[in-house]
This record gives sequence, structure tokens and C-alpha cells, in this order.
Amino acid sequence: MTGDHFDLIVVGGGVFGLSTALEAGRRRRTVLVVDRGTVPNPIAASFGPSRKIRSTYLDSHYTRLALEAMEGWRRIEAETSTELYVADGNLNVSDKETDVHLEQLAVSARRGGAKVRWLDIAELRREFPQFRPGRRALLEEEAGFLRATDCVAALRRLAEQHGVRFATGQDAAVEPATEGVTVRVGTVRYHASQVVVAAGGWSKRLFPELGAALWQCQQGIMYLDGVPEEFCRPRFPPYSAPTTGFYGFPAEPGRVGLKVARHLVTDPIDDPDFDRRTTPDGFVAEAERFVRDWFGLDPARYRPSFDSCMYNLSSSNDFLLDFHPSLPGVFLATAGSGHGFKFGSILGTVVMDRLDGLASERWSPQFSYASFLTASGRSRLL
Repeated sequence: MTGDHFDLIVVGGGVFGLSTALEAGRRRRTVLVVDRGTVPNPIAASFGPSRKIRSTYLDSHYTRLALEAMEGWRRIEAETSTELYVADGNLNVSDKETDVHLEQLAVSARRGGAKVRWLDIAELRREFPQFRPGRRALLEEEAGFLRATDCVAALRRLAEQHGVRFATGQDAAVEPATEGVTVRVGTVRYHASQVVVAAGGWSKRLFPELGAALWQCQQGIMYLDGVPEEFCRPRFPPYSAPTTGFYGFPAEPGRVGLKVARHLVTDPIDDPDFDRRTTPDGFVAEAERFVRDWFGLDPARYRPSFDSCMYNLSSSNDFLLDFHPSLPGVFLATAGSGHGFKFGSILGTVVMDRLDGLASERWSPQFSYASFLTASGRSRLL
């Protein structure tokens, strides 16, 4: 069967894909979004109660983009009358007297225009005594967290208001055509002048050649319900403890428990459809130890539950936002986890400017296909 012709087809209904579809709709393009699941999709990297939004990066380019993204989420909140961006701050806490990583974050953040302040041990004890081993901290007061699933739903609503159509529940395949590109969804073939592939961890199934530099790993999450008030909003901030790899978010009684997750590059996984109810080996014991040592909480008292999400990474942790080198009309927007969600309010502008040939300081050569293939684990973003 032959479907309709569109100006743009977006493969993937996560935050990368929806941001692109929305921006294309704003530019009066005819747009179709296809996704193998529902939108929002419970097993996608864009699903969940919270994703951090911060501008403290070692790379000032990401700092500037993050600050613009904060403004972008506020605009989307206003358009949808929905709370999406909770600016409770972000506290980077060190258990060392001196911490080169935090020093570098502070320099880069200020260079990019972020507002941060230092807390010495006395200030940390006075303002955030919950962090028992903390010796020094860097607080970004305008940071916080995004209500991830709500953000995805809001982007979809706005996209539909701008005429974007959706075809969900079936796998897609991208096929070259004499003119433009064909996307097959089940037995229906849709046609478009351009296709953006924003398929996250499933991108390699569409383009196996990405496998040399794009890979996935599993990240564990623990939630604790019924924690004391000092670990709930607004008294407890979103936090990162870089020397341990752990980060998380405050509890919101009646909504979500205290979140404890770990940013750790684990062994690659072959199947992006892994059981999200599992966690990486050793995560549970390490998370429970962290909660006891750092917060003085006995996890067993707070009905711990466990979950996991998937990182979809390039070796440098940079995004891939560029044209496919051998498939005309195909643009790749991937390698976004686990720090890309926050940019969802403006990422579509980055992609569409690139597709439309518009010069922009938002796009950087570090997002290119060539850089994606040759990056060698710089890990300078985290």
C-alpha cells in the first residue's frame, strides 16, 4: 500500500523526534511521526518521572545550549499550561576538601553564562545537612528537573496542534527512493523529501553501520517511598555526587519516591528491548550502601523499588546530529542518552536549521557524522 507524501517523516517519538516534528510543524511543513510503540513509550529513554536539567558542563557549548533550553521549556509550559520544569536547583556535592572536577564545572558554567555558587562545609551543613559526607558543593539554583513523560506528552500535543500526524505501534524501515525517501510502516509506504531518524537505542536496527560508534548500556534506578520530610521537595534538591556516580531527585509524596540512580558506563547490551524491571549487576547493593552512607537512611524501611533505563551513547557522549553520508535525504538525530533530554525544547531547532541549510551557532562540528566515527572516549561532558 502507498501512503501519503510528506515534507518530513520523523522516525522515533521520543524527545529528539518530537522536538524535531514540532519545529517542522511550526515551519509549516507537512510532518509524519512514526514509532514502534506508543507516544509516550514506556520503554523509551524519554519516559519517566524526572530528568535533570542543568547547565553545569565541562563543555561550554552544552552550557549555552542548556541555558537556552531552560528558556525553551518555560515557553512550552506557557503554551500548554502544564508544569514541566521544576527549578529546585542542582547540587553537585563532593566528599573531598578539594575537587578538580567541580572546579572545572564552575569555570565552564560561568564562562557559558550559568549562575552557580560554592558552598563550603559550614554552608553545606547549614543548608543541606542531608548530605552527611559532603565537604564542598556547587549549587546551580536555576537548574532542577523536568517531568519527562509530561514533557513528551506536551510536545506531542503541540505537534498535533501544528498539523503533525502520527503512525504508531509498528516497526519502521527506511528505504531509498528515486526521489526523496520512503519509510515503510507495516504494509504501508510513506514518502518524504527528508527523513529524520531519532530512534534512540533502536537506531542500529535501522542502520547497522552505526554500531561501530553507537552503543547502549543499562542504568539502574531505586525509589524509596515514605522517606522523612527532609528528603522531599522543597527541602531536598536534585543532586549529583560525582565521586560516587550517584545522582537523584527529591521525593514528592503521593507522586514519586526519593530517586537514586547511578551514572555509570556499564557493559554494552545487545538488545534494547531488555526487561526494564531488572538492574545491572551490583546496582542494588551499591545504591543501598550509598543511601546509608550519604543520607543515613535504612533502605529497607522505605519500600524500595527498582527500575532501569537505557543509555544510547556515542563514545564521546556527544550527540550525532548530521546527514547520513551515503543516504540522501536521511538525517540522524541520536546518541542523546543519558544527558540529552534537557535539550528537547530546542533540539528541533538545531535539527531543522541543519536540514534547511541555515547557519547557526547551536550546531557544532562535534555533532557531525565524522566526529561521531572518530571520537575516542573523551567523556568530557559529565
